[in-house]
Amino acid sequence: MVLSRLLKIKGMQQTKMAIKDLFWDTRKYILAWVLRHILVVAIIFWMIVIFGFSSQDATESASLSDKIADRIIEYTHPEFDKLSLKEQEEIKNTTSFVVRKLGHFGEYTILGMLVGVLLLTFDTIRRKLSYIWISEIFGIVYAVTDEVHQGFVEGRSPQIRDVFIDSFGFLSALLFLVITVGMYKIMIGISKQYIPK
Repeated sequence: MVLSRLLKIKGMQQTKMAIKDLFWDTRKYILAWVLRHILVVAIIFWMIVIFGFSSQDATESASLSDKIADRIIEYTHPEFDKLSLKEQEEIKNTTSFVVRKLGHFGEYTILGMLVGVLLLTFDTIRRKLSYIWISEIFGIVYAVTDEVHQGFVEGRSPQIRDVFIDSFGFLSALLFLVITVGMYKIMIGISKQYIPK
């Protein structure tokens, strides 16, 4: 009699645990589904932003870069107005060039981060490092199509150097994610091993 009661109680506890696990798995699935859709929308939005920057003609693009370069020069070269015209032009051209290339790098770093996080929401992909290469191929293809697109914009031309900069920005984001996820897994492992329950 006592044994049958204990078995019933144990069966109820297992049922409760199964329901709890099912609820948690369902919740996890719904959260992943929502996050994936948000990320897909964010990726498409960011690709449109990149496309928009690439659609600017040479004058518009240079104007935006020059505004940012002027602000940087104000802080890095307070005596800029006292320099010769040749020195001013050299500083301005160098700063503007660096701003444009960092812009390329930054655009694709953000895109790489979004794509990498999207792929991390899939358990089967997250367990393998192959998602880095899947993502990077996507980044390279988009960088190439972006440069080809610039070839049709007035005053702009496709540059292989920009494809490398874009791809490196994309890869940097992916490597950052791999290191972050790896460190997180190590910290979780350490906390499980050394922190008493």
